[in-house]
Amino acid sequence: MSFMKKYAQRFWHEEDGVTIVEMVIIVAVILILIIPTLASLGEAEDAKLAELQEKISK
Repeated sequence: MSFMKKYAQRFWHEEDGVTIVEMVIIVAVILILIIPTLASLGEAEDAKLAELQEKISK
């Protein structure tokens, strides 16, 4: 984790070499990791809500 922290700090402070392409790649990688996680959390939440609705209707 310290490697990522050091890289992020160096990336943030360096003014030369930071291009829009690098920013787009970083955002794309973050989104590739976050979107499936949020989708699976949504499915789990739907299952819990369905279970609660079933228990309430009995």
